[in-house]
Amino acid sequence: MAWRDQYQQGSFRGATFRTEYHERSGGRRVAVHEFPGRDDPEVEDLGRRARRFSIDCHVIGTAYTSARDALIEALETSGPGLLVHPFHGRMLASVLDYRSTEDTEEGGLCRFSIEFVEAGQPTSAPVAIANGNSSADQAEFVLAVAPAQFAAKFTVKNAAAFVEDAATGLVDGMAGAAQTAAALRGGAGPTLRAFEAGLRFLPDNISGLMRSPIDLGLALVGLVQAVSVLGSGVGRSQKLASLQLMLDWESEAPVFPVRTPQRTREAENRIALLQLFHVAGAAELVRAAGSARYASYEEARDTCDAIATRLDAMALVAADAGDDAGADLFDRLRWALTRDIAARGATIARIYTVRLPTTETALTIAHRHYGGAGGAQQSLTDRAADLVARNGVVHPGFVPGGAELELLTVENAA
Repeated sequence: MAWRDQYQQGSFRGATFRTEYHERSGGRRVAVHEFPGRDDPEVEDLGRRARRFSIDCHVIGTAYTSARDALIEALETSGPGLLVHPFHGRMLASVLDYRSTEDTEEGGLCRFSIEFVEAGQPTSAPVAIANGNSSADQAEFVLAVAPAQFAAKFTVKNAAAFVEDAATGLVDGMAGAAQTAAALRGGAGPTLRAFEAGLRFLPDNISGLMRSPIDLGLALVGLVQAVSVLGSGVGRSQKLASLQLMLDWESEAPVFPVRTPQRTREAENRIALLQLFHVAGAAELVRAAGSARYASYEEARDTCDAIATRLDAMALVAADAGDDAGADLFDRLRWALTRDIAARGATIARIYTVRLPTTETALTIAHRHYGGAGGAQQSLTDRAADLVARNGVVHPGFVPGGAELELLTVENAA
């Protein structure tokens, strides 16, 4: 293919220019080690150097000042932008330096000398997570200690019948909430049968469980865990939504206007039961969110922020009620999830935006941006479908020129 067939109109952030001359530089980053008494050095390869592109170009015409100002604005805007290099194609680049010159003898013309450097996507510094501090580890810890904390606060011994009835009704409600959450996840085979067995175990043994708080606590935690393993084929959003449903069930604090000893015991039992159910749901939610796959870092960050905000609110409620041990469980889960998402941030794709110069098909755009990306984990058809869904494109065969599109990087895709 002739070079003229590959030549493209140069632009940066959509501001066009006419290229006169260009240079490209690159190479390897190396450290040369020279040792006493040894003639030959040792060269340590530290990776490829960032590619640099120097372009001499101009804008011209009777209304050249508009093109000049648009290019200057693009060059002075913070962050990387889309560079359409006339000879090397499209890439994300940052501006290192530029100079513009105008001459009264060359009216209607402004010349530019611009130096670009390729811009990789920013990555978070890896976060070291000590053994036992990951989301999964903290979820296991919380689920292990929560039943004992519950047993220390719950009792129906020497209580009036209505106190036990209220606790029984609340456990029945929890079983119903778990069943609703399970319906969102589907499930089949042994896991579904195990869940249904746990669901039947509660009402069939509720009288005995009421008099053995530790067994009741273990049964409720087991019910929540059974929900979390259902429906392995469902999507991430559906999994998290089902666990969030249990976390939000009966989240409003009840009001007990009459404070007799029996009503106080009823209120304390209710608080202990809800705390256990919510802690168990939070543990499984954090475990699922910490190990889930995300399309982009922004999606992972938003999910983490939403869950962390919810856990922080529940920790404050527990602390205000004087339950510092319960508040600590929510805090542990929140910290673990935040650390996990931060540690994974370096390997999850980022979102960046481009403005489409002309009307094209989604597949053409996907081929241009992802076709030559080594290690891309999705086919171009999948990339095109993601582009259409992410940007709400009406027809994949006609993505209109001038549209601003969100795309995913591939260098750090997880």
